[in-house]
Amino acid sequence: MDNWINKTITRRYRVQNTFKRIGQGAIFCIFLIIITLLGSIIYEALPAFKKAYILVEVPVIEGRLAKNMSSRKVVYQYMNNKFDVQTRTEKKAVKGLFSSASTYELDMLKKNSGHLVGDTKKVWLSSSDTLDQFVKGKITRNIPESKRKFTNLQMDWVERLQRTNEIEVRFNKDFFLNTDSRDASQAGILGAVIGSVMTLIICLVLSLVVGVAGAVYLEEFSAKSRINFLIEMTINNLAAVPSIIFGLLGLAILLNVFGMPRSASLTGGVVLAVMSLPTIMIVTRNALKAVPDTLRLAGLGLGANRLQVVFHHILPRAIPSIITGSIITMAQALGETAPLLMIGMMAFIADLPNNVLEPAVTLPVQIFLWADMPETAFIEKTSAAILVLLCIVFILIGTATYLRNKFEK
Repeated sequence: MDNWINKTITRRYRVQNTFKRIGQGAIFCIFLIIITLLGSIIYEALPAFKKAYILVEVPVIEGRLAKNMSSRKVVYQYMNNKFDVQTRTEKKAVKGLFSSASTYELDMLKKNSGHLVGDTKKVWLSSSDTLDQFVKGKITRNIPESKRKFTNLQMDWVERLQRTNEIEVRFNKDFFLNTDSRDASQAGILGAVIGSVMTLIICLVLSLVVGVAGAVYLEEFSAKSRINFLIEMTINNLAAVPSIIFGLLGLAILLNVFGMPRSASLTGGVVLAVMSLPTIMIVTRNALKAVPDTLRLAGLGLGANRLQVVFHHILPRAIPSIITGSIITMAQALGETAPLLMIGMMAFIADLPNNVLEPAVTLPVQIFLWADMPETAFIEKTSAAILVLLCIVFILIGTATYLRNKFEK
């Protein structure tokens, strides 16, 4: 008998230890996947936060940069003289060293230049995306010349400039201050971030007001009936509907019936609000259910009506959970792409949107557009934008956790 008991106890402990090891293995696998994902994104994204600049000497006339000379001519002529360029092919190769925005940068320097001393002024101008990729090691001589845009002659010139410290790699502020561009060296996320913020604010206001009001009514005021049961079942089913269906709804109703502006933040915010509404209602109802019934009975027993009990006693206790669920829902809405693509929110937007009625693009859609670009420079831009999006999501989740802990106290 004692032998049988000992075997049973041993077997129980063996099963328990096996289950613990399986659980630890699962946690380790999840941790490994997260580290691998973040590591690959960071590795690809870090080069995008730096950018190569070329040193150019600009003539100074009467103490100012030569305004009467074409910026394009000044830049190319300086390089042509430096490398003793003669043929048309070589002149074309010189143009391939500079970004399309370099002449604009020089124009702004001319406009803002004060009194200067000397015959020339050294200025740093943006390089092309191919030169930038070569400096960062993304384009090498191991790749056959026929399969890359950067020629061997251009590589020789760049190596010569590097030896004389006429090429510098600096922090790429243009990535955060510029809007989208066909030129990879000038493409930035500012327009996408502003579009995301405007879209998310509209989504938050609409979904939070309607969702909380509907949840309070269903949980605290409505009577149990078949109609309410059907409403509750519909809400629960809508929370599981794929997001692209809401994009089709926005295309069919908002654009075709109500004539809302295509590709605008207003339309995108309404679509995301409809998509987020069921989740916020479910979160709010669960938060209200978690409040003890003793509070309701105590308030009613002291003579308060149902509305006073809800707004003075029930909602304050449920606010932490409502805020947490709403912020996490907004973080999920921020990463949505499919419903916005259905309403045409994927256009090339080179200007900042001034209001919610103008065409705009969100950060996830911008990532989608860049990922489809053939230039190699857009690969690191895509990873950098993903990293920024993850940081925003982590900030939202951290804010939700902080507010929940604060209000619970």
